[in-house]
Amino acid sequence: MGYFLGLLSALFYATGAIFYRVGHRSRPNDDGQLVSNSINAIVLGVCLLFVTWTSWHLAGFLALIGGGLFGTVFGRFGQLRGIRLVGPTRASTFSAATPIPTAIAGWIFLGENVTPIEMLGGAITIFGVVQIIRSRSSAWGNEPVPRRYYVIALGAPLWFGIAVFLRKWGIERMPGAVIGAFVGSAAGVIAMLLWSAARRQMGSHVRRAIAQPPWAFCAAGCTSAAALLTQFWALARIEAWVVGILAGTVTIWTPILSRVFLKQDEAISKRLIGNIGIVFLGVVVIAAS
Repeated sequence: MGYFLGLLSALFYATGAIFYRVGHRSRPNDDGQLVSNSINAIVLGVCLLFVTWTSWHLAGFLALIGGGLFGTVFGRFGQLRGIRLVGPTRASTFSAATPIPTAIAGWIFLGENVTPIEMLGGAITIFGVVQIIRSRSSAWGNEPVPRRYYVIALGAPLWFGIAVFLRKWGIERMPGAVIGAFVGSAAGVIAMLLWSAARRQMGSHVRRAIAQPPWAFCAAGCTSAAALLTQFWALARIEAWVVGILAGTVTIWTPILSRVFLKQDEAISKRLIGNIGIVFLGVVVIAAS
């Protein structure tokens, strides 16, 4: 059941990436992070009304907050900025590298074993990601884009990997998928609201959201809530690094969904498909070890 939930979480994340890209059509300079994460927290808050809180554990609570900050703030920033700059397929491919920081953190702090085969799979995954970066192709044609765009997108799996580890560590001490997902999501939203207020952008964000409701970003927030819940349910059943591997299957779902729903809006070349295949091969090697 844990494996199915991990795959379902990746599917929800891929669906969210498509919604973000749709939203970027009308808001090219808006990543959609604040709106989508606010909706995410609201949906999870409603779900929280129907569950019973578990016993209090300060360290577990802080770990869940940390998971929200690393995942919801830093990881989502890299992912959403990457989707806007290089397209959902390329940005989501980097998510396949999520098991690497997760495995390292799990090995050091959770005592989860990392075998030589898993290391080989990690190396293959990194090689595929490097090839995608070297190609520097954009999602909207064959012209090269600045390499820093890919560096921004590549930061996402690092933060997501740390977030998965922290969520696993936290949920072991404060069991409950809904509670864990809500705490992390709420912490992330609060951090972003404070940042927006400090930059005096809160008023403009609110006025624009009311005048022109970003429905695509709202839909992305709902799918992100579903992705978080299924990820926490998976973490409660299987190892953190395995959940990280399953999260990497977003590299499969995103090109399929892009082709079906975005059609010609995103250029997907044979070379890109080949590099995605290399990345996925690394994930398969890790999973088969």
